[in-house]
Amino acid sequence: MACEIHTGVNDVFTKNQIHHILKQSLGGASFQLIACDKRPAVNGMAGFLAAHFRVTLHVKVNGFVEKIKLFVKTLPDCNAPKVEFIKKCGFFEREKLGFQLSEEMRGAEGPNPWCAKAYLYNERFLVMPDLAVEGYRTLMNQEAFDLKHTLLTTASIARFHASFANYVTRRMLHDKSFDFSREYCNVLIEPMFRESPWLHAAAKLTVNLLKTFSDKFNQYPQDLEPKIFKQFVNACDSLREYEETLNVLLHKDLWVNNIMFKYNGDVPTNALLIDFQCLRFGPPTFDLMACLYFTTVRKFRERHEQEILRHYFTIFSETVDDDTKNRLQELNYNFESFIDWCERSRMFAIFEVVGILPFVLMDAQTAQKTFDDPDTYVKYYEEDRTEPVLAYCRESKVYMERLLEVNEEFVERYVLKQI
Repeated sequence: MACEIHTGVNDVFTKNQIHHILKQSLGGASFQLIACDKRPAVNGMAGFLAAHFRVTLHVKVNGFVEKIKLFVKTLPDCNAPKVEFIKKCGFFEREKLGFQLSEEMRGAEGPNPWCAKAYLYNERFLVMPDLAVEGYRTLMNQEAFDLKHTLLTTASIARFHASFANYVTRRMLHDKSFDFSREYCNVLIEPMFRESPWLHAAAKLTVNLLKTFSDKFNQYPQDLEPKIFKQFVNACDSLREYEETLNVLLHKDLWVNNIMFKYNGDVPTNALLIDFQCLRFGPPTFDLMACLYFTTVRKFRERHEQEILRHYFTIFSETVDDDTKNRLQELNYNFESFIDWCERSRMFAIFEVVGILPFVLMDAQTAQKTFDDPDTYVKYYEEDRTEPVLAYCRESKVYMERLLEVNEEFVERYVLKQI
């Protein structure tokens, strides 16, 4: 591939990186890179564990100028505490592993891919095609999924888990000693969901939120905060590898912004799972139940949960190969045990949503102002985020109602029933 690169482009990519990106997007054609445009992905925060940009490469190929549109995720350059947190937790290392494995699992291929392809990924950044060009988009962050969007998402989660189960089966057939969690234990250590200052701040926020907005608060015990914190720790500890059942690679961050939909008119036709920065390893139901609580409201779950769980298991069963089916039989992993694991996963699912929803349900501009300020970053993440969260609750009824609903359900299920 012959190429010509003009001055200024290296502010975004190195020459070798540009070669690699354009080789994948253009094939073997010769090109002349004319310009490179870079802008923020959104007006505000697109996510909490990186800086996000949209980049357009203006490329002359065979006498015509083409625009190669890219989505780029990098370490932020203006928030030192955040950079330290991202590096300490290994979020980019997890994403690198996620894309390495998705390539082996061919997750971006076929008529119904469950993930996108990536052009470049390492410990500092990720480069992908801009999926908006292909017609994919996310819903608004406060918009709850309807049944069509939920079933499509469920199907993609099922294909992701089944593809991973098939991958492990192939590795085990080739090498009986293969142990995924042992091979990648240095990457899959839990960085956040454990006894930590972040968890104490989450328990403090739950109590203050309920005290301010819940008409059930008088029914709760006076020592609510330590009881909630104890159950938060128990929820964290429940997400782990279990010897007696199926374990898979878990996305563990399936909120609205990390699920993109393709449409035929107004009808959604496929869902892609993006952003693999929070990977863990454990029973697949931890992903499924967390996604339900992140993306739907309680009345919807009470009406449709059983249908959604059956749909997941049907797609999963159709996607696993014969060798994996034999392995599942040895594990006694069937629909009944799957339903049991859904219930066992519910506590973690509600806890995760209680902890993360205050961040991700804010509009992008408010979230950036609140949670991306180096001067208050440590305070809001590790000490007390009550003030900005309650202030936004008073501005946004939807935000307040969604937070209140999951916090009340956690206390109802896992605090009051323990007394």
